[in-house]
Amino acid sequence: VELDQFKTIMNAYEEPLAEMGIHFDVAGKERRIEELERKIEEPGFWDNPEESQELMKELKNLKELVETIHGLYTSYEAVSYTHLRAHET
Repeated sequence: VELDQFKTIMNAYEEPLAEMGIHFDVAGKERRIEELERKIEEPGFWDNPEESQELMKELKNLKELVETIHGLYTSYEAVSYTHLRAHET
């Protein structure tokens, strides 16, 4: 694929990736992760096993979703960078 074609193809993915972060409210989920992590550190957190297990499950699910979305964007950036570097040589 020619460099200009590749840039066009990759640029077509940039906006949907950004919209995905907005659609899934990644920033809000990151704030909730921080909140849950602080709560886990509070004394007495484990006193209620049912509640603590639910919060741990929520934390795990949020982290998995955020990591997946960040991973997609990181992969997008890595592919773009690698392809551009390959054409520089």
